[in-house]
Amino acid sequence: MPKSMTGYGRASAQEEGWTLSWEIRSLNNRHLDLKWKIPPTLYAHQKEWENTVRGVANRGGVELFLGLKINNPELQSLSLDRTMAASMLQELERLASSTGLSHTPDLNRLLSIPSLWKDSGSIDNPQLIESLTETLKKALADWDEARVREGLALEEDLRVRFARLTVLVEEIRILAAQTAPERFAQLQERVAKLLLDSGAQIDPDRMLQELATISDRVDVSEELTRLEIHLKGIDGYFNQTEPVGRKLDFMVQECFREINTCGNKSQNTSISQLVVTFKAELEKCREQIQNLE
Repeated sequence: MPKSMTGYGRASAQEEGWTLSWEIRSLNNRHLDLKWKIPPTLYAHQKEWENTVRGVANRGGVELFLGLKINNPELQSLSLDRTMAASMLQELERLASSTGLSHTPDLNRLLSIPSLWKDSGSIDNPQLIESLTETLKKALADWDEARVREGLALEEDLRVRFARLTVLVEEIRILAAQTAPERFAQLQERVAKLLLDSGAQIDPDRMLQELATISDRVDVSEELTRLEIHLKGIDGYFNQTEPVGRKLDFMVQECFREINTCGNKSQNTSISQLVVTFKAELEKCREQIQNLE
């Protein structure tokens, strides 16, 4: 089942000590490119979460936003350097004693001294980490559902377009079969006229052999057969469970190669027009495939 690379998902959780929400947005990308918008205190868990995302996605530029509000002070990673604060207070008391002044330190001023405050750099509360991980999985599921919905819409559109291409191949084949005898006769007439004008003599069997060789060079039956095989193969990709974007893109390139050869070989205006129509529709298919994972 094809999935779109673009999508949006969201999930939130509210516990006694915290409130959190994950948002996931994705755009097209040749590879899986993850961009995390999370607090630095959670960087230690990013690798684990990346593995969780990779279990769901294979391609796309994915942005993951975390909104986290911690209501329990015990969960904060901030701490006071008590040793330094006590030392500073002792020095203030000695100063007051030596000068004979009665001094009561203003503890509020400790709040404005950055060197007294330390950040452990990480949040290690198991319950909070579990809540973050489980909510991320829910957001990924919501995001993946959106990608599946868009992928199904793309699949429906592509199936219609590839069906049109199959019809065009058959139309080209019918025209080519109708014009082949006519083309051979034209070549035979031109060669005969040239020989008559020049007065040269040639073995009729040899002339027919050379004409057959020339006709074979403008025959497009092999290219059309390969096109039919490619188009049938493309239809089968839609039933696969693994990502098919790269495979479809490759098959479309092969179709372009074959139809270009048909256009170069064709000596018929009607066939040339069908080739142009085929290439225009195939280009639309390629544009749509760029959105698939």
